[in-house]
Amino acid sequence: MATTSTAPTPQPPFKRVAQTNDFDCWLAAVATIVARPLAEVRQVAVDNFKLPKNGPYPFMDDILIAKLLAHWSLTGTVWKESTGIASLPDVCIGLIDYNPETEIGRHVVFVRQRDGAGKVVQEWLIDTAYWVSADRQARTDVKAVPIAWFIGITPMRPAGK
Repeated sequence: MATTSTAPTPQPPFKRVAQTNDFDCWLAAVATIVARPLAEVRQVAVDNFKLPKNGPYPFMDDILIAKLLAHWSLTGTVWKESTGIASLPDVCIGLIDYNPETEIGRHVVFVRQRDGAGKVVQEWLIDTAYWVSADRQARTDVKAVPIAWFIGITPMRPAGK
């Protein structure tokens, strides 16, 4: 006899913001983390950090990403090479589909949820790509999608602390 579960489907800790073109996955990842619309994050990058409004777009380095995160009181690290899921911080922007020859990849959000005792409850990969199927936009099978590089993200410390 089959039974149906009434348990709620787990939800990722961040609401996914989809990228709008092939080049703004990094902006969509930031928008996902700061819970702001993609258009707003893009406008902040244009107004405050000299991102060209209509291109051509420079390589989106960790410095520009860190500046955007700081605008919303978050700290971003430099790019760090991943040695596996265990090496990732609890929240980061990861680079997947990475080609070491061209040094090009796609930006996603990785989140590790912990319970009150610090035990890992769930790990999520939130993919901002507009072309991924709905079942792959927020997924828990994170080991199936290797992250090559990452930028760790933490709340900013108050001044003087």
